[in-house]
Amino acid sequence: MTRRWELLESGRISDIVRSKKFYEDLVEFHWRYYSELAFQRKKIREQLNSSLRGAASGFQFLRWQRVVKYKYSLDPLSAKGSLSDPGGRFNVGAIDPTRYPMFPALYLASDKGTALAEVLGRDKNVGSLTPEELALTKPDSISAVSVSGKLESVLDVRASSNLSTLVNLIKSFRLSKPLILEARRLGFPLQLITTEAELKSVLMYDNWRNWPLLYDVPAAGQIFGGIAVDAGIEGILHDSALTGKECLAVFSQNFVNSTSYIQLDDPAPSDDVRPRLDSTNFADFI
Repeated sequence: MTRRWELLESGRISDIVRSKKFYEDLVEFHWRYYSELAFQRKKIREQLNSSLRGAASGFQFLRWQRVVKYKYSLDPLSAKGSLSDPGGRFNVGAIDPTRYPMFPALYLASDKGTALAEVLGRDKNVGSLTPEELALTKPDSISAVSVSGKLESVLDVRASSNLSTLVNLIKSFRLSKPLILEARRLGFPLQLITTEAELKSVLMYDNWRNWPLLYDVPAAGQIFGGIAVDAGIEGILHDSALTGKECLAVFSQNFVNSTSYIQLDDPAPSDDVRPRLDSTNFADFI
């Protein structure tokens, strides 16, 4: 009997070394890219904050949905799970706490299908499956609760007018010539935001996790969320990148001296479950 061998993979040790060096160069490049823009944002910090505060308004929601992993079932209003690496679309998790301060966010959706897709779904339509149906195929244990609430200061990033002042501030940002040359060498396309449409696009980028997971830097939405938190914004209203339905990222750490609240709509199964989040207890949930 003749044994037939298949060649699965081939290469030289030098190729592995070059590949590792290229990846290390990419990580270093992204740190420099982040740092140059972070320095420019810091110089106009208060102006950036004011641009978001001026665009925020009150927002009330009824019977929205909150889906959490099973281990958080007894504390569904807690945002502590959002601090795990890499965080969420609008909050920074444990990417590298020595470089990027972590901050939590509580994520809600207007309907259960969207909440499920946001927590469990990572792909858009696959064959005949919708994002909601795809999420239901996942075996993960979860809990879903209905919530209502009222926030004093919410930024709706779907409206270009709410982003125009901030875009006018950052569209003059520039990158150093050495960084531009390094980007060309690595074949990485640089993008500086100059329009509201570009900002909305990067905020809702499907594969935002690539930046923190591959390059150890926060994604654009996470950076934007940090500016919002610094500005005292209590929430960011946006459409799900998976279903197109409304979603809300809540920064309850900004509930200080606020009448804002979020509460469970239905009776809790135990006295151990905290049914309401507001200015009197927000610190316990983060």
